[in-house]
Amino acid sequence: MWKLSYYILGDLIKNRIILGYLLFLSVVGWGVFFLESQPEKALLVLMQVALMAVPLIVMVFATIYYYNSREFILLILTQPIARSAVIKSFFAGLSCAFILSFLIGIGLPLVLFYPSMESFYLIISGLMLSLVFIAIALYVSIKVQDKARGMGVVLLLWVFFAFLYDGFLIFFMYQFSDYPIEEGVLVLTLFNPIDIARITIIMKTEASAMMGLSGAVFREFFGSSKGVLVSLTILVIWWVLPFVLAGKIFSKKDM
Repeated sequence: MWKLSYYILGDLIKNRIILGYLLFLSVVGWGVFFLESQPEKALLVLMQVALMAVPLIVMVFATIYYYNSREFILLILTQPIARSAVIKSFFAGLSCAFILSFLIGIGLPLVLFYPSMESFYLIISGLMLSLVFIAIALYVSIKVQDKARGMGVVLLLWVFFAFLYDGFLIFFMYQFSDYPIEEGVLVLTLFNPIDIARITIIMKTEASAMMGLSGAVFREFFGSSKGVLVSLTILVIWWVLPFVLAGKIFSKKDM
């Protein structure tokens, strides 16, 4: 498994898209601190990149890479290697490539220019979202045989998590604004990994003071050590569950 993981990682490191991803994150991560004198504002810019651009790029590339590696997968499966080791190697290789790119492009400038708890939570959230959406991309790629359909599903999932789900929450809050629904909204946010990461980061900044009563409820939960532990646990579930399901489908799938 480890030899296969190293091979996949080596192939990914030489991939132009991965290098472009690293360059993109580096330009944004380092450039925003050189252009912005207030590190708090730079943090908000990097938060948007981590919450929006990272999941999209990770999902699209992981999906394309899996589909383009089908012939290689078939070759590997002719060897005495367990199918579970193959899918674990793909996940490990993709995860290492994207995690290293994120740490160099965004993590390093945050540590150097704005060493704080806000930066720490942003780095952790970005890494967790990378793992979550790699796992989701592998699940979709293995589940859906057709490449075009798989790409369509992946893009729809990103649009749903990044935009549509928040629209649903706003509609829900508007319709039931006369009722104490803060705790219900809190529970609903746990069904969206991007929202979990966003709120966890915001609750550690001064922006949470502008969120009114809902912000007070969210701050009481996500701002505490218990809330952070719960949010990270939910993100781990979001990462592990799709990966386990992908592994089960891959182990039984007729290639």
